[in-house]
Amino acid sequence: MMAMNKRKDNQPASEAKTDASRPTEQAVITSNINSVGDSARRAEHRCQAILATHAANTNSLEVTRPTVTNCPDGGHDLGVTGETEEVKELVSTLTGKPLEELNFLNKSAKDGKLKVRIDVKNGKTVSGDTIDKHTSDSNRSPECQINLLVLTNENVKVTPEAQKRLKKQQELFKAEGTLIDIAAPDELKRVASMSMPLAESKDDEEVSS
Repeated sequence: MMAMNKRKDNQPASEAKTDASRPTEQAVITSNINSVGDSARRAEHRCQAILATHAANTNSLEVTRPTVTNCPDGGHDLGVTGETEEVKELVSTLTGKPLEELNFLNKSAKDGKLKVRIDVKNGKTVSGDTIDKHTSDSNRSPECQINLLVLTNENVKVTPEAQKRLKKQQELFKAEGTLIDIAAPDELKRVASMSMPLAESKDDEEVSS
């Protein structure tokens, strides 16, 4: 009599079950890609929400999201356009630069307005290569007078080489009347903390009127 648990491929039933339940290498890779992509999407939306709340309390700022996450966009995740002084005030907060250091942008304004290109990064490291790509993307966006890498990971590290390359590029861009820079997570938080009380105050005014 043939044994009941004998398989045609001579493989024990328990072993076959283990193989069948084991995730494939492709599935693991796909899962990791989806996880990274979702993390980037969330970071972009959080940044957009903060900037949009801030814009709601200004006279001219407009925040746009030209494409969805992970589409080829030349590092243009978000855009901000508005009157020169209001854009400079936002950029001053995001970069920690005094307003007077941004006055060179006045001559580059178009019809009294400045345009900002924002590349949102939620990784843990900003390397020299990251700055090189930021530079390349900035050169491909001549319509933008301001180019910012907005960092959202609180544990992010900007390497010494990245700082060195950024400083060199800042000098070159400034000579052309444009700005290339980084916005640290704490600076983005500062924009959020400044904007929320103002938004709540305006909501109260509308309800009472």
